[in-house]
Order: sequence, then structure tokens, then C-alpha cells
Amino acid sequence: MTVRGSAESVEARLRTGRLRGPCCGGVLAPWGWARRRVVAMFTGPAEFCPRRSRCRGCGRTHVLLPADLWSRRRYGAAVIMAVLMLAAGAAAAGRAAARPWLAGRDGGRWQVPASTAWSWRSRFAGRAGALRQALTAVVPLADPVSRPFAPAGSPAGDCLAVLEAVTAGLARRFPALAAVTAHEVAAHLTGGCGWPRRRRREAQHDPARRGRRSAFVTAAGRPWSGDSGTYPAFPGGG
Repeated sequence: MTVRGSAESVEARLRTGRLRGPCCGGVLAPWGWARRRVVAMFTGPAEFCPRRSRCRGCGRTHVLLPADLWSRRRYGAAVIMAVLMLAAGAAAAGRAAARPWLAGRDGGRWQVPASTAWSWRSRFAGRAGALRQALTAVVPLADPVSRPFAPAGSPAGDCLAVLEAVTAGLARRFPALAAVTAHEVAAHLTGGCGWPRRRRREAQHDPARRGRRSAFVTAAGRPWSGDSGTYPAFPGGG
């Protein structure tokens, strides 16, 4: 479950019952901590120890993942998004994609490895069409005044353009989300993954989830809450 705000803010909301789970909508209660991890950010390596919670309704546990992170990634969401944006711009201009520079522990700088950037670009490009279609369904919820999208020169670029439109629409419609970023929106709508992932095992054990489409598509049928501290709990977003 993706949450915004500082660790202190998340802890306060969790202890006062202001967070609800994506499972059954029940109130979340503190339930220990997730594994400590070091993530590469633009400003240098950062250590995170996400809070773990337990739903008082159904008993399921959820890791409260900061919106700056995507699940199972050693790099911050902003870094991954920068790689995708640079690739989309390079494709439109017909040149090779650049890679962003990150700060190191010793004060130096280093680039995202070429193989890592290639894997992100490849995986995203393979799903860009489906993501764009699902995001287009979310646009009217974020911004009732729909605007036409100009072709970006590639499926990945078109998808990112729609994501930016959703992000801008949320900022205009909900003042509390004025500072929300595109990678935060992507993290929430995909359950912290950045792009939809298959949940075959979970679907087998939960008949209610069988045949359910990605969190992007599910999100199109739910309103945005506008809460400044956390995103609404969309089905399939845990």
C-alpha cells in the first residue's frame, strides 16, 4: 500500500486509525516493520524501513511503502521515471537515450548502469500500450475537462504523456495533491510496482479477484479521495 508523507506522518495516521487497507477497507493498525533496505536516490543512497500494518477487518498485513519507492526496486521511483522520460524524449528526437547521474556516498557521481536502464525501458515499452489505454480511462476522474493528447512519437512516450495529464488533473482538482508527482501516481495505481504485475497466485486463492484486470483499470471506477496524506485504497493496490 502506497502512502505519502514523512515517516512521522504515516506513524501518526496509522496509530489514530486514519489509514484503511486496500483489502476490505478496514482500519489498519501497527504490525511491526518490513525489511530494512538501501535504495539509490538522486541525492545518494538512502535507508528505508517501511512500516507494516494489519487490517482490523480481515487480518491481512500490508507494508506501507513510501510513494518515493516502487516495490522490489533498488532505485528510487524518481530515478526510474527519469530513465523512462529520457528514453521517450530520445525516441521522439531519433537519438540514443541518456542515463541520469546519481550522487554517491563519497560525494562523487555515477550513472545508472546501461543494463539496468535497458531492462526498465524494455519492460515498460512492452506494456506501454495497455498502460496508456488504462490511464486514459482514469483521466476523466482526475480532470473532468478532458484535453486531446499530442502524439509523443512512441508508445512509451504516449503513455507517459497520459500519466502526466492524470497527475496534472489531480493537482488542479484537489489542492491537497498539488505537489503530487507522476511517479507517485504510478506507484499508487499499480500497487507500488510502477507498472501492473500479474497476481496469479493471489487470484487462485481469492475467487473475488479472479478475472480482475490491472490496478490501473480497476482504479478507473473509483473516485480520488484528495487526502493529503494517503491515496485512496483501490482494489488490487496492496
